[in-house]
Amino acid sequence: MKKPQEALNQYLTAAQEWQTLRSSREVASQQLAALLASGEKPAGYAIQLDKVRERLAVLEWQINCAAREGVYTQGMVLDACVEDGLNAFMADNGSALTTALAPFLIGRGGLEMAARVLRTALARQAEANRPQPAEAYRDIIAGSGLFPDGTMAEDCQQGYTTAQHFRFQRRLSTLDTTKGGA
Repeated sequence: MKKPQEALNQYLTAAQEWQTLRSSREVASQQLAALLASGEKPAGYAIQLDKVRERLAVLEWQINCAAREGVYTQGMVLDACVEDGLNAFMADNGSALTTALAPFLIGRGGLEMAARVLRTALARQAEANRPQPAEAYRDIIAGSGLFPDGTMAEDCQQGYTTAQHFRFQRRLSTLDTTKGGA
């Protein structure tokens, strides 16, 4: 498991990539609108139009992939903070907790019953005192949020098959090759 700061850095990188791609899409959309609105069609109009449309299609796929990575890494931030916090808690209090649950852990009911009792105790505690992230993790969690960015979550709704991903990777490679050669 990643450390919380490492997970946050990975999330911030993914979120920046997503934002960059969204900005590129905006530029390409403006280029398309300008081409379509132009009174006099420039030389090579059809080719330019096809290239911009292809770039937009590939950008939609890239945005989807980047958004998925962002949502995934945002969850990793929370997982890393919780796991790190639980490891610290168990290092300090694990013995007392297992001692309290020992009648179920070593007797009738086993781990299932102990987990049920622990869940009930945790629910009562959460009702009595509103849970707050530990001080050590507040800034990290603030950096990624408790929930994924709404727009990011919307951007990753489209699903792609493995074959579609492969085709888009080829299309991207073709775009990059023609861009580099131009």
